[in-house]
Amino acid sequence: MKLDSNNDLLKPIFIVFIATFIGGICNYLYQLYMGRILGPTEYGIFGSLFAISYIIFVLAGTIQTSSARFISNFVGRNETEKIRPFLSGMYKRMFILGVVILFIFAICSPFIASFLRINSTIPVIIVGTFFLFSMIPPINMGVMQGLQKFVPFGFCVILNFSSKLLFGVLLVSLGFGVNGALIAFSIGAAIALLASFYYLNPFIKKIPTSKTINVNFADVYKYSLPTILTMFCFALPANVDVIIVKHVFSPEQAGFYTATSVIGKIVLFITDAIAIAMFPKVTEAYAMKKSSISIFIQSIFFTGLISGSVAIFYWFFPSLVVEIPFGAQYIQAIPLVKIYGIAMFLFALSFVVMRYSLAIHDFKFVVIFSLFSFIGVGLISIFHNSMIEMITILIFTYLAWLIFSIIYIIYRVPRYNKKIMAGYYDT
Repeated sequence: MKLDSNNDLLKPIFIVFIATFIGGICNYLYQLYMGRILGPTEYGIFGSLFAISYIIFVLAGTIQTSSARFISNFVGRNETEKIRPFLSGMYKRMFILGVVILFIFAICSPFIASFLRINSTIPVIIVGTFFLFSMIPPINMGVMQGLQKFVPFGFCVILNFSSKLLFGVLLVSLGFGVNGALIAFSIGAAIALLASFYYLNPFIKKIPTSKTINVNFADVYKYSLPTILTMFCFALPANVDVIIVKHVFSPEQAGFYTATSVIGKIVLFITDAIAIAMFPKVTEAYAMKKSSISIFIQSIFFTGLISGSVAIFYWFFPSLVVEIPFGAQYIQAIPLVKIYGIAMFLFALSFVVMRYSLAIHDFKFVVIFSLFSFIGVGLISIFHNSMIEMITILIFTYLAWLIFSIIYIIYRVPRYNKKIMAGYYDT
């Protein structure tokens, strides 16, 4: 498989956009149902645990990103025979890691429950169990992304979220409450995993086997560690605020903020398809020593257009986006949603720059970029007199990220192109 055109982004973006859009609708309906059926108080508990799972789940995102990058490199260098040993090694390592994370959650569950003012440790342990079931799926998803097999990739995305919605509604309706809502995460991940194996097995069987073919996992670790740091830092400010609100404010107010976070993140998630489609194409171009600047420009343009439009809609019609889905009981979230959309718009643009930097193995940017995250988290931890104040800090944090990103890219692009043209850009 070769890269046909650096500009050939519209088709994969459309495919992944449709899949993530449908998956997003399922996730939105899932969150909507939980918000209505659980009420603000229990929804605040659910939201805080979901935020914790999202922060740590960046590990799974790192697995997918790393898998996509290495598979894209294998394809770009005509080394597809390495895919089988890569998968085998990753499966073993990630299963062990999932067991370790579950053990840590079980040990720390009393402390986490106490901090979040939750009466039971069971929901926390369920979150830990979710990671045990979530270490393998991102490997397969990353392989499909790296192979640019976006149709099966999209199907698995839809299957994951739709299964979570179906079983979440079922379990909560049967009276399992927050526990049932969280268990649905593991069920959705397990079903998507089975589907991904179905799509990948025919391809894997066609790859010649050889006992002498080895994959240097030291390279995987070398790439994954800064990627983990980057993904973690990106997820941290946009989720630690929900955790702090649950710890500091009343349970009902935590529910209002959780609803705000869920609605606001639509601005970010609706453009996920662009970064997903961009990543393997940039990675393959990088491996083939070709310029990928045009891909980056297109990605930034489409991200700004789509996420910006949604953020503007939130600004002018905040009542609609709160009351229609969640009902009048969440009316106090209206002023929060109005400005939270701005933060997520800035986040979405910065996210594209981050993924592009990872694709071209630019870790200098990653290290500096991570510094902004810790500054933002530190400010939120100190200044949280009101939920408006916390969102304002998020806005300025992401704005600083974006300004720095623009300056860095302006400096970086000429140097990058010069090395590409010289044919000695490091791989």
